[in-house]
Amino acid sequence: MKTSKEIRQAFLDFFAERGHKIVPSAPVVPQGDPTLMFANAGMNQFKDVFLGTGTRPYSRAADTQKCIRVSGKHNDIEEVGVDTYHHTFFEMLGNWSFGDYFKKEAITWSWQFLVDEMGLPAERLWATVFGGEKTLGLDADKEAEDLWPEVTGIPPERVLRFGTKDNFWEMADVGPCGPCSEVHLDLGPDACDMKDIPGHQCGVNGDCGRFIEIWNLVFIQYNRIDATTLKPLPARHVDTGMGFERLCAVAQGVTSNYDTDLFQPLLKRIGERTGHVYGERHKEDVAMRVVADHIRALTMAIADGALPGNKDRGYVLRRLLRRALRFGYQVLGKKEPFIHELVPTVCEVLGETFPEIVARADHIERVVLSEEESFLRTLERGVQRFETIATSLEADKKTSIDGQVAFDLYSTYGFPKDLIELMARERRLALDETSWQRAAEEHKKASSSTKQQLFDPAELEGLPPTTFVGYWDQDGSDDLGVTSKARLVKLIGNEFLILDRTPFYAESGGQVGDLGLIEAPGFRFRVTDTGRMGDIWIHRGNLEEANLSALPETVIARVDRDRRLAIMANHTATHLLHWALHRNVSKQANQQGSLVHPEYLRFDFTHDKALTDQEIRRIELDVNEKIAEDDALDIRIQDYDEAVKDGVTALFGEKYGDRVRVVRAGDYSAELCGGTHCQRTGQIGFFQIVTERAVSAGVRRIVAKTRQASVLASIEHRALLADLAKKLNTSVSDLPRRLDQIQKKLSDLKKAGTKAQAFDAQTRRKALLEKAEPVGQTKIIVADVSDLNPKQIGDLADAIRGGTQQVAGLLAGANGDKVMLVAFASKDLTTKVHAGKLVGEAATLVAGRGGGRPDFAKGGGKDVDNLPKALDRAAEILRAALS
Repeated sequence: MKTSKEIRQAFLDFFAERGHKIVPSAPVVPQGDPTLMFANAGMNQFKDVFLGTGTRPYSRAADTQKCIRVSGKHNDIEEVGVDTYHHTFFEMLGNWSFGDYFKKEAITWSWQFLVDEMGLPAERLWATVFGGEKTLGLDADKEAEDLWPEVTGIPPERVLRFGTKDNFWEMADVGPCGPCSEVHLDLGPDACDMKDIPGHQCGVNGDCGRFIEIWNLVFIQYNRIDATTLKPLPARHVDTGMGFERLCAVAQGVTSNYDTDLFQPLLKRIGERTGHVYGERHKEDVAMRVVADHIRALTMAIADGALPGNKDRGYVLRRLLRRALRFGYQVLGKKEPFIHELVPTVCEVLGETFPEIVARADHIERVVLSEEESFLRTLERGVQRFETIATSLEADKKTSIDGQVAFDLYSTYGFPKDLIELMARERRLALDETSWQRAAEEHKKASSSTKQQLFDPAELEGLPPTTFVGYWDQDGSDDLGVTSKARLVKLIGNEFLILDRTPFYAESGGQVGDLGLIEAPGFRFRVTDTGRMGDIWIHRGNLEEANLSALPETVIARVDRDRRLAIMANHTATHLLHWALHRNVSKQANQQGSLVHPEYLRFDFTHDKALTDQEIRRIELDVNEKIAEDDALDIRIQDYDEAVKDGVTALFGEKYGDRVRVVRAGDYSAELCGGTHCQRTGQIGFFQIVTERAVSAGVRRIVAKTRQASVLASIEHRALLADLAKKLNTSVSDLPRRLDQIQKKLSDLKKAGTKAQAFDAQTRRKALLEKAEPVGQTKIIVADVSDLNPKQIGDLADAIRGGTQQVAGLLAGANGDKVMLVAFASKDLTTKVHAGKLVGEAATLVAGRGGGRPDFAKGGGKDVDNLPKALDRAAEILRAALS
């Protein structure tokens, strides 16, 4: 039996022997494609080639691509773990032809690899082809249909026709598309999971699990113009994709992807940490599969630069981790963090193929651990929140939970729908499906992560690649690479301009795009941003002057010189900062992200604690020392492998070609970089760190300034200190001593104020008890105390419940647009009154939430107008509980 490593290598070797360039996987976090949250197919890195906006120095390629499918069209997340073949992270094996070979070779090689290399039984393989579509005027793919028996020997009756849904591929509503041909494997009658359904018949593309798709061969031969119009492409391409995990299962003779050597080490480790054995109980098996799948996805995404967060791909990663942790908590009985401990096992299985996960393993573990700790706290609060909701519904004799309220448990606390439904059933409650779906749609619209194209990419078809001439180190450029003659290739509307060559840097690698002017006699286009699609630079801006019937052939493109100088200084300073961090903080303080802006630079790096004042001072001194030395920058093009061998820093999550641009400063800094840089370090002027703070678990952020911006910042700081010294009637050098004096006086006043407040709380307690509503031997206090601050409200509640009188109640105060709620109960009343549930119920009426202990709890909200209703409701609950 072949191992997964042997299967992967066999695929790459097979196509290398047939003239294919073996390319590395692109990062799973897409670079330069705002329409994608994660790389979800092998063709993503070649999208520009298919759109006609990019080229490659080869016409045949193959790779194994890291993919994550969790959203949009490919949202498989709810099936992951429940079945044995859906995954969030997976590898996509693929081979491509860019205007080279076509259907005959693609079909022949797919059959040879599956049958001859992998040993799949030829008699159990089936093929599908496109069956035609009358509305589009497309005939069936007779060419592929005839080729299958001709080149493979498969019987014609095992070559089946299907429609556009199954066998026609499209990248988007317009653009490249074409028929596809799939290879399916018959697993035999025992694999059918629908035998008990009357009238069921197994079949290719059917509903049961007997026939599974192995490989999809896409033949890109048309260009979609609109919904009803297709035109043949001048160059035809092949794009194939085969799920690696499924191939391993078939080749290793198992029926579940999780039974392969890709997952078994992980499942074994999960079993060791949870005390369960995979394969013994269905419920626990599902949970273990969820955890195993999700930690693979998290490891890959975090290694390539993504982080859990509250929006876009960060929210998806947080949702994955919380889903895995919830299964561990609810099903596997793990009440403490454990998922981060699985990262080394992922590295053992996949680290040889994707070495970036090994290099960043410590960082990945820190991020996952921090998220686990945070969510376990959130999970407990979410359970309390659900209990408050359920108690309120029961009190009102309601039998269903409003979907909007329930969806808040999903979006805020990470509770999936099935858990909410389970908890509801346990309380004899149903979930309102209609309002849930409405809330889900609203949430989907609000958190949509993909950006729309600003214009139809078809506008760029057939245009030549743009030559960038914006480097000062290029032959033929001016002293800074900011001015160039160019041919006007195309004007799209009045907002987008394409040139054959340009000095404008297109936003990439963290550096913002250039601004400036493109001019000719009678023509003026002001550039407000520069981007790129594939090999074509897009100048976006405003057409200020033009004769649209006679556009100039030649223009002068001028980048804003002063702005470019500032950007160059900040970009070179970023490299020096990276070096200084390694020198003074840690060799593991690696770049996590950056922004190079004309006014400042922002640098995110991996580190698990705040920098000390001494570390920041040393970094600034080291960088400014290199600026003073005025070292020349050495910028040259090298082979990637040669550069890495020489010790040049390559950034995680970046995609590099065979030839790379190496930027060296002296003998201390060398990085792969396509940005614009100074000619000498002295041009940075002066470097100053403005702020240093945490961005997320294990990631810190430095914001710094250079050149005139840093000088101005220093002048402003000096003026601020002088003004402060003047107001305190002292000198700048004496400010620390003077501030220490003031802080001591404030501390003394605070202590005196605390004593006064304690006296006031007792006086107020007495007044409230005198007005309290008696219920038997108990008193109820429900009062608006908006004249008190939050601390005083809490102190007053403690004073009331701390006496000998049995008492329960709710104090509320409004401050601006916020409401604070404090519920309390004497210790011997907590069997009747739960302060946490009481405050949670009241908080829902002021658009907030709350919870806490049975005897003391806090909450808040933002609907001040409903404060009287909240007080009335609290009084009703207390009367009912104490009567």
